[in-house]
Amino acid sequence: MKGNQPQLLEDLRLLFAPLEPVKRAGKGILRLPEQQGQTTEKAHGRLETRSIRVSSELKGYSDWPGLEQVFEIRRCWQSKGVWKEAVRYGVTSLPATIAIPECLLKLKQGHWIIENGLHYVKDVIMGEDKSTVHADNGPTIMAALRNTALSLLRHAGYSTIAARMRYNSTHPQAALEILSLSL
Repeated sequence: MKGNQPQLLEDLRLLFAPLEPVKRAGKGILRLPEQQGQTTEKAHGRLETRSIRVSSELKGYSDWPGLEQVFEIRRCWQSKGVWKEAVRYGVTSLPATIAIPECLLKLKQGHWIIENGLHYVKDVIMGEDKSTVHADNGPTIMAALRNTALSLLRHAGYSTIAARMRYNSTHPQAALEILSLSL
């Protein structure tokens, strides 16, 4: 869940905030039970633990279409001897009977592989989210051009797209060579 849905993000943060003894009309507030799961793995020279808390409490409350469950994923990892933590929130249309916490963790991890491999490059490196092209077919054409450029770079064997784009921006001949063209 990104910051482009501020009300839903705030609802998720409040839902998963540490419990405080809040009273309403002299009675405690009942929170629906949440489910939890956790994975720990060592990869890329670091130990990483992912924990997830899942709740159906916002189903019917939120206006988000098809919402069945919401979740909080907390990643903890050690990098250069220092422990770091990142928290992400999300929603899913998968009901609790199908998507148990461990399943959602695996699905979300697979999602980030796609997000980092494609959407991150398009959003951050290529500036797709900041594009000011909004008229007529402009956004569709620009998306096609970005996808073509990304495909050409990957087909040419470049895996670090950001570095290659920076290099190509100062070396136009290198960019043209990918197309088998010359100046």
